[in-house]
Amino acid sequence: AAAKGVGFVLQVFERHRMVMRGLCKRVSSPQGRGGVTAVGSTYLARAHLRNHSGRKGYWRGKENGLGAPSATKLPAVFLAGVEDVEDDLDDELVKMYNTKALRQATRRIQACAKERKPNLAIRTLADLANQGIQPDRIAATAVIDACVQSSKMDLAENVFNELFGQDDFMEPDEVTYAVLIKGYGQDIANPKWSKIRQILQVMEAAGLDLTTCTYNTLLEICAVSNDWQRGMQVLEQMADRQV
Repeated sequence: AAAKGVGFVLQVFERHRMVMRGLCKRVSSPQGRGGVTAVGSTYLARAHLRNHSGRKGYWRGKENGLGAPSATKLPAVFLAGVEDVEDDLDDELVKMYNTKALRQATRRIQACAKERKPNLAIRTLADLANQGIQPDRIAATAVIDACVQSSKMDLAENVFNELFGQDDFMEPDEVTYAVLIKGYGQDIANPKWSKIRQILQVMEAAGLDLTTCTYNTLLEICAVSNDWQRGMQVLEQMADRQV
């Protein structure tokens, strides 16, 4: 069910990709099951900005319900630019509300990782899709980490392939790969070094410079598995690359 949820995320993102602006202008404010408030009415948000942004000279006047402010008292010279200003405000509000919803969802996903609830983490990501909000790399990596911390590497691989391996939907960074490396090293008795080598090769092919983020993860695996010889090789490579 969790794997299907990942595919559902991509389907909904694709459906909303071209209609994001129209969705954000809806007067009703849809609620996701995970509790993240969607963008909601830009008219309501615009009213909030008018009360707090200090644009008293421009926006002063009687409000017509939830609609735009009354323009009867505005000089004619300003009327031609009203639509452009409102479009700019729409863009500003869409970005503001999407960012807030994304941050809230990411915090919940990170909490799911600590509580070892990967299915709930995936569901939280799917709730963002229901709202037409595309996740960023941080949220996607947090979902993978939730799978890793629950020792569900098959699920972590599925999430990675769905979110990072299709049509350049998102590009993984070093942190994303380091999370996978950590997962492959969880088996203290038998770390999956072949998988780890594959990831390192992919990173180098992608032009990602290995930093202490990756090397510390490798050293930690060597330490917990008591593989001091491999640990020394990692340290030598760090010295050669001046990391």
